[in-house]
Amino acid sequence: MKSTKYFVFAAFVLLLLAAAGCSSTTEIDEDNLDEAYATSEEELGEDKGIYIDEENNTVKVYATVNGKYLVEPTRHGLNWIGGKYGDQAVFKGYANPLSFYEALETIGGEPATAKGENSEDGFKETDEGKVIQGDPVDVSITWEGAGKDYDINEVMVDSTGKEIAYRYGGNYDNAKEMMTGCFMCFDSCPVGITSNASHPVDTFEDGEAEFHGDADVLPEDGTPVVLSYTFAK
Repeated sequence: MKSTKYFVFAAFVLLLLAAAGCSSTTEIDEDNLDEAYATSEEELGEDKGIYIDEENNTVKVYATVNGKYLVEPTRHGLNWIGGKYGDQAVFKGYANPLSFYEALETIGGEPATAKGENSEDGFKETDEGKVIQGDPVDVSITWEGAGKDYDINEVMVDSTGKEIAYRYGGNYDNAKEMMTGCFMCFDSCPVGITSNASHPVDTFEDGEAEFHGDADVLPEDGTPVVLSYTFAK
């Protein structure tokens, strides 16, 4: 009898832990999204994770390398550590995605969800599936000792060989509701602030492509990096 009770209790604890792992208790103060913004690139860090360089129409985001996804596949390029999937991306971000959304708008970006491109949710129906729309986004990355700014396609691996083509999908309301923490996804995404128009929704989940960081180029686990976002207009 004791062993049976112990088994039931253990199973209950595991269920609680699983439930906790699938949710985020972090709340975002929408009235103070600018608290995430650094006043200079030098101030960028875990406390101030986003810098808006209005003079150069660029948003810079501080992150650290997640070494696990230099070898294992993931759908997530950059995620906020306070979100549900904060530990499942190639890069861990320290500012919330709603502040990132506002920062991209500040430098002139127009999200698909605001434009109503092709559909109310900002997607275009294609023969392959639903593909995210919105302003094209150029993404580059650098770190101490890198020697240059790398285009995002120089540091990521797509098993299909396609080039990543990021779009400002937007998805503010979905990002707020779902709290996944997604800044940047490897296929078209209804939650990520930016996502990849080279692949339709569910490409990764359906096993049609795998993505990870390039271990031959990116620095080791935990290394600070700065990602830069500009609009290709």
